[in-house]
Amino acid sequence: MKVFIVGKYNTFLDEVIKKLHKENDKIYVLTGENYRGGKPSRVFEQYIFPYTSDSIVEILDSVQPDVILFSGAYDSNFQWQNIRNESMHYLSGLINIILSAESHKIKRFIYLSSHQVYENHSDTAILPDAKTTATDYTGIAIAQGEDLCRHFNETAELDISILRIDNLYKMPQNLEEVNDICSVLCLEAIKEGTVTINSNRTFSMLGVLDAAFGIYDLIHATEHKDFIYNLSSAQPITEMEIVSIIKSIDNSIAIRDDTQGGRQQIILDNTSFNEEFNFKVYHTYDKTIPEIYQKMRKNRKKYQTTKERKKMQSQLFLRLKALLGALLPFIENCIIFIPVFMINNRAVGSTYFDKLDFFLLYVLLFAGIYGTKQAIFSATLSMAGYCFRQLYNRTGIDLLIDHNTYLWIAQLFIVAMAVGRLRDSTKTIAYDKDEEINFLNSQLEDLVSINESNNRIKNIYQNRILDYDDSLVKIYGITSELDSLEAGAVLFYAADIIGRILNTEDVAIYTIANGDYCRLFSATSAKAKSLGKSVKYTNMPEMMAAIENHQVYVNKTMNEEYPLMASAMYRSGKPIELIMLWGLPFESMSVYQCNLLTVLGYMIYNSVERADRYLDALANTRFVTGTKLLTKDAFAELDTTYHDAMEKGFTEYVVLSVSSERSMSYKEWSDTLSSKLRFSDYLGINEEGRVCVLLTNSNAMDAQFIIQRFAEMGIICSPV
Repeated sequence: MKVFIVGKYNTFLDEVIKKLHKENDKIYVLTGENYRGGKPSRVFEQYIFPYTSDSIVEILDSVQPDVILFSGAYDSNFQWQNIRNESMHYLSGLINIILSAESHKIKRFIYLSSHQVYENHSDTAILPDAKTTATDYTGIAIAQGEDLCRHFNETAELDISILRIDNLYKMPQNLEEVNDICSVLCLEAIKEGTVTINSNRTFSMLGVLDAAFGIYDLIHATEHKDFIYNLSSAQPITEMEIVSIIKSIDNSIAIRDDTQGGRQQIILDNTSFNEEFNFKVYHTYDKTIPEIYQKMRKNRKKYQTTKERKKMQSQLFLRLKALLGALLPFIENCIIFIPVFMINNRAVGSTYFDKLDFFLLYVLLFAGIYGTKQAIFSATLSMAGYCFRQLYNRTGIDLLIDHNTYLWIAQLFIVAMAVGRLRDSTKTIAYDKDEEINFLNSQLEDLVSINESNNRIKNIYQNRILDYDDSLVKIYGITSELDSLEAGAVLFYAADIIGRILNTEDVAIYTIANGDYCRLFSATSAKAKSLGKSVKYTNMPEMMAAIENHQVYVNKTMNEEYPLMASAMYRSGKPIELIMLWGLPFESMSVYQCNLLTVLGYMIYNSVERADRYLDALANTRFVTGTKLLTKDAFAELDTTYHDAMEKGFTEYVVLSVSSERSMSYKEWSDTLSSKLRFSDYLGINEEGRVCVLLTNSNAMDAQFIIQRFAEMGIICSPV
């Protein structure tokens, strides 16, 4: 399944991505424009675009996802510091993505909300369809996102679901992620040694791993009943109880009770989600909170404000740099003015330079280079220099009443402002042109990036079509291999085939003997034989509950008394053979592997049934008439089959030749021996015409019990 996630990477989304990737989903991520990191290995493709970008349409057209997951309340792109701008970008981005999804006929859209949409106290658990009561701007923005989803769900051809997560708590990776109640109290305990609490607050929390499993269940649901679900542990807890759990592992922490107001309880009701998706919470407060506290205390440097101080210092440096850059033209103007003033003084009275106005040239220079501001500043300096030079030979009164002074000043400022204005206009035109070019280049880069992604995905799928491990060619190869085996050898080699397909060396096949026990038929390793040759499978209720429901059992608790994975082959709805696997890596115990094991079970069962029908058709020629004794040819063929299987380590067997002091017919031998043997053992006649017993899955030591049992009946058995 292709899952398109909208949100910046954080601890929560990383766990969701990890779970989806483990189940072999293709993950695409729209990170927003603020992401500067690389692409995680579990992500198939990522797109660094703003949520409001026009390129979203091309991205969805390229990806064609099965479901879009909008991380919403848990998107770390939104820190909710500038509420007005954050809310505007949040809602506009949500609308743009929903409209783009609708235009491309995307099947599913999931919006992640949170408990923040509720503020009012409630004595009972809050149902999913309860009216939102948010009063803070963050909660209002998230609630408005829910209203938008509700509107589009009712008016557009788009299946939208809302999933509210109740007080998500996690192990924060940095100071920015310390935003849930649990991590805030843990950080306060680490830094201050004293935790201030409000005992009247009651709520429930959900661990990030459990939340990831719940989101996976909703994404992969083929259908769902409701529009809104609550994902919650529904286990009440207070701040006092959280600090008490922390204090149980660090007794040095002091508690300051700052309880104010009446009782405050907000717990989301999780009944509908749990019943529909069989969801369970595995991570308890008593186990998870101490782990979070210990890890935060061990890595306390991650949560210090040193980075913020460095950031402030960096900002101060940038501001000083900007100020220096702004002052530099003025400083340069003053420095250049000094030689201009000196040259002008020397030029006065000169035959060649007396008519040349150096101040005017100086003003034109800075007006042409820097524009109006520097032109006016240089004109002001020039006016001061001109007046100062005139005072060498004249009085101040003479200078003030001389109309030539004012004409010169007016001429200087008119030229400065005209040239400066022209320079500013030219600069503005050039800036607008460069901005347009940069915009078009960015659009071109986006298109090139999307095209490269398309080519990469096309090449991947092309290679998979040409050489795919689980293609129809391989399935055909398995079928051909099973069909080529001897009629009685299918189950021996089936264990080896299953091991090769699922990449494990430890596979065992047990045959159910009766209502309580199953007997080992074939195994590929010593580990696969660890349960023994005979197993009372009714003592494995967890495994048999899954098998009786026609499901694959997965040992999620890593119980050493159970196989890691188990399935069955069924006849008339009841299991007849059990397939057990060990030696699987945890990441291979996924839904995909379960489905593959089920398919292999069906294929092996069909081959076994086909072989049984073939043997039944030859029953008249395989058995001595009226007995259970195999004929010479049939017994020799069976002996060869077991011999080949034993040489490859799949099984072991013993052949016993039987004799008696009194003469007995084949009918008497059959009746006498068959009543004392297991259902899996065989009777037959060897090439010398003597009656023999083939004991399956037995060695010489096991055969001693049969030899002794027959000896008590006056029958002598000797191993062949």
